[in-house]
Amino acid sequence: MKKFLLTATMLVGFVAIAQAQQGRVGINTTTPAATLDVVANTTDTARPDALLVPRMTRAQLYAKDNAYVAAQNGAIVFVTTIDGTATTKTANVTATGFYYYDAPNAVWKAVGGNTALQYRIREAQAASATYDWSNTNFDYWEFNSGSELYLGNPALFTGRTIYVRNSSAGTIQFTGTELTTRPRNVVAITSQSSMTLYSNGTAWYLISGRN
Repeated sequence: MKKFLLTATMLVGFVAIAQAQQGRVGINTTTPAATLDVVANTTDTARPDALLVPRMTRAQLYAKDNAYVAAQNGAIVFVTTIDGTATTKTANVTATGFYYYDAPNAVWKAVGGNTALQYRIREAQAASATYDWSNTNFDYWEFNSGSELYLGNPALFTGRTIYVRNSSAGTIQFTGTELTTRPRNVVAITSQSSMTLYSNGTAWYLISGRN
């Protein structure tokens, strides 16, 4: 009876705290700043502070295929071992690591990528002294005609690395001002050559390639 009363008292206390926090839960804090606020205990160096999500092998994950539906959209797991044969939902589970469930597409996706880098390519362009660089949604430009080229405003590509290739039969001369419309110490790009260029926001620099 005493044990029952103690449990009931604790439960009432927890409910009162939860109501006072207006639906927020805090671990190592009485003033949670979000729905769930986990605060590290930095004074206890023997205790690890972390958040552990469910850990399972790929086979264990795909055994639960039918359990993951729309309500589990955004669920996160950590796959420890790549075993068994992948199903449609686990087709992207090819390496150990974190995965989240994409319910609209009914598939697990790697957190942070684990996919090959996709270059956005713009081919068969005509080089000119007035080439329009306003569409910056590309990483790779191939010019198969023309004899002159100026680079776009470096401010449009701040922090970006782009790739320029001359697939024409002749040399393409860079025009304009060094650094702002042509790379530093570069005057041309010869036939069947390519360059890797970097913009720091104010100037263009040759990273690799030949001219």
